[in-house]
Amino acid sequence: MNRMMSHPVLSGAGAGVALLVVAGVAAAPVQADHVAVELVSETTALVPGRSATLGLRFVHEPHWHTYWINPGDSGLATKLSWRLPPDFRAGEIRWPVPQRFDVGGLFNFGYDGEALLPVQIDIPASAKAVSSVQLAVEARWLVCREECVPGKATLTLDLPLAAEAATDPRWQAAFAAARAAQPQPAQWTGAAHDRADRIDVTLTNSGRGADLSSSPALDAFVVQRQVVGYAPPQISRSVNGLTISFAKSEYFTTAPAALDLLLVSGVPPDASAWSVHAPLSPTKKAPP
Repeated sequence: MNRMMSHPVLSGAGAGVALLVVAGVAAAPVQADHVAVELVSETTALVPGRSATLGLRFVHEPHWHTYWINPGDSGLATKLSWRLPPDFRAGEIRWPVPQRFDVGGLFNFGYDGEALLPVQIDIPASAKAVSSVQLAVEARWLVCREECVPGKATLTLDLPLAAEAATDPRWQAAFAAARAAQPQPAQWTGAAHDRADRIDVTLTNSGRGADLSSSPALDAFVVQRQVVGYAPPQISRSVNGLTISFAKSEYFTTAPAALDLLLVSGVPPDASAWSVHAPLSPTKKAPP
C-alpha cells in the first residue's frame, strides 16, 4: 500500500521513543527507521548571557526525506518540544531552504541526505558556571519515500557553562551549511493577487537586490499551507521583475492577508534564497 498517496496514514512500526542521554558534548545518534537523528551543539560550552545554536541533525537513508515547515501535498513538518533549565529559552527552527520532491505526481518539500535544523538557545545571564547543564528535546518527524514512517526521540545534551565557548570542529561544517541555506530578506517588493483559479505574485527589483532576471533555475515555495498548489509555479521575467504564478490549492477556503514565500535560485545545497512578504489582494468582483 502506498501510504503517502493516502497520507496522513502512518505506520507505527519501529517508531517508538528512543531516549538518548549524552555524556559530554555529543553522543552517538539515535538510529530510527530510515534516518539517524542526534542533537548537536555548534559550540563546546554555553556562556551565560549569550545565545548558542543547537541543531537537530538528520542523516537520511538514500531516497528518504523529512519535511520543511510547509510539507507540501503530503507529510508533516518536524516538531520540537524543549525541556530546558530555568530561564533558558529556545527559539523556533530556523528552516533551511527545502528541496522539492516529486513522488508520483505529489510534490513534497523537505530534506534528504544530511540535514541540520538549527535552533537558537538563549542562556540567562544569571546562570552560574557549573560542570554541565542538560538540554532536552522531544523530536517528532515523518520520514517518507513512497511510504511514510513516523519517528519520535527524546534527545538530551549535556554542556558546561563557561566564560567562553569554542566552536566544535565536528559540527562546524554542518552549521555553516545550515546557515548558508537560510533565506535572506529580499530587496524586492512583492504583491500577490487572487486571480480566481491562480495566485500571482509580482516581484519588483528595487535596484538594490540581486538581479534574478537571467537566473536559469528559479523556484518558489509558499510558507502558508492550502493556499497555492505545490507543483512548480510558472515564472515569467520582465525588465524590472518577476511574476510567479501558482495554481490555487484545491483546499483553498480563505485568502490570507499576505503570502510569505521563498524565492530560490539554483538547487540545494548550492542554492541562494530570499524571503519575500507579499500582501494579497482579493479578486475584484464585477459590479452587479
